Amino acid sequence: MSLNHDFNQNFKYTIGLIGLSSVVAFFIFGREVAISIVLGGATTLWGMSHLAKQNRKLIQADGIKKTRSSGYIIRFLLYGIVLVMSHYSESLNLYGTFYGLMTFKICFYTQSIYRLSFGGKKHE
Repeated sequence: MSLNHDFNQNFKYTIGLIGLSSVVAFFIFGREVAISIVLGGATTLWGMSHLAKQNRKLIQADGIKKTRSSGYIIRFLLYGIVLVMSHYSESLNLYGTFYGLMTFKICFYTQSIYRLSFGGKKHE
């Protein structure tokens, strides 16, 4: 499998984890945490799709293109705004939002560890 396929496959796992986590959190912790997980998850999915789009443009560009850090800054500025908004809002939960922001990495690392532990195609 290619890295691009793994990256795209991880979007499906992340959406599933966000959905499952928000439903479980709704019944255990309440509405605020569930909404926060969805907010953080949507933000990280947007950020990762933005990163994938930038990488595709960089790979398809003719010759060596000088990379800019503006996409990086925009993504992390958005993450910071979402966390600050979650902290100061009474209807959101900071920890739920942080967990939602981490769901993509949780899925990606879990998928990688699973493949390393139980075989499968390795990246070269």
